[in-house]
Amino acid sequence: MKVILTKDVDKLGKSGEMKTVADGFATNFLIPRSLAVPAAGGAYRAWQHDIASREDKRERERSEAEIAATRIGSTTLTLGVKVGDGGKLYGSIGTKEIAEALGRRGIVVDRHKIELEEPLKSLGTYKVAVKVYAGLTPEVTVVVEPKG
Repeated sequence: MKVILTKDVDKLGKSGEMKTVADGFATNFLIPRSLAVPAAGGAYRAWQHDIASREDKRERERSEAEIAATRIGSTTLTLGVKVGDGGKLYGSIGTKEIAEALGRRGIVVDRHKIELEEPLKSLGTYKVAVKVYAGLTPEVTVVVEPKG
């Protein structure tokens, strides 16, 4: 019997996949526990439509991410900070400050997607990677200079 999984099932498959299983397994275990629905008629057509719409959405997200990656890669952020003796900063620049600076440029990025090993604590120019999409991590240039 062909079924479409509605939830992940160990050793069988992930949600949204169509599998061929024994009739008894489907009617006595999967369907009563709402782990799967029979792949007949309308359910099968809905499943095909769902796959097509998911693929369209994934393609749209990928193209938007490529545009954002291009913008991030060509962006240079200049952050002015208060500086003490020896070029040491008062405080530090972390992912939150970088995300806010990108936001002011019209590039919305979640601060958790910014790959910064440790906060920036001295003057200089840094390359900071930003995870935009799977396989797309452009680098934004951050220039830390004294304020005023």
